[in-house]
Amino acid sequence: MIYQTTGAQPAGASLAERAYGQIKELILSLELKPGQYVNEQELCTRTGTGRMPVHQAVHRLMSEGLLHVMPRKGIIIAAESVNEVLAAMEARAAFEPNIAALAAQRAGPPHIKQMEKLLRQSRKIADQRFRKEFMALDRLFHTVVAEASGNRILVDAQRPLQERSARIWSLIVMRRADGLRMTQDEHEAVFDAIRRANPDAARRAMEVHLASLCRRLEDGADSL
Repeated sequence: MIYQTTGAQPAGASLAERAYGQIKELILSLELKPGQYVNEQELCTRTGTGRMPVHQAVHRLMSEGLLHVMPRKGIIIAAESVNEVLAAMEARAAFEPNIAALAAQRAGPPHIKQMEKLLRQSRKIADQRFRKEFMALDRLFHTVVAEASGNRILVDAQRPLQERSARIWSLIVMRRADGLRMTQDEHEAVFDAIRRANPDAARRAMEVHLASLCRRLEDGADSL
């Protein structure tokens, strides 16, 4: 299976699906910043799609809590508070270590190969100059781990929580000089346990990773 970042859409995707993916990537990458106002015409220009696909994408993203429509003002990009992101992290910590454990039991050669590829790519750009590109690979790595668990319900539950965390991680967690390298090392530990088919080690490695992210988030909260 070939995995894709949020903004990359398959060739057969509808215009509405493409607009949704492109706008979502603009939000998660912070090109559209929390609290920023936009309108549908601007989103049409940014995505190169028409008003109707953008309108449909906006309503879908509203349902996910990534943006809000303000009467007489326009569309505002949702701003997650630190407490909201910590709550999302708490929810992830409740089941994502078990996802990693299942991945260690069920990952097939295609999953292992894809994780290796992603980690090889992110290892080369664990530098603040490439924070945006690294964050895209970060989200994709977690998606592949979830896919390797073989449980679609867990995949669908993990993705929105991970995405809700992504923007504040960009603002706080990943701005630390060593933030990208720490995350890379933690991902390598998760992968090593999955590759060795060791569910207990995979669970522990994911617990360590999520706890590390929470600590960095709490330490950097004052910078918001």
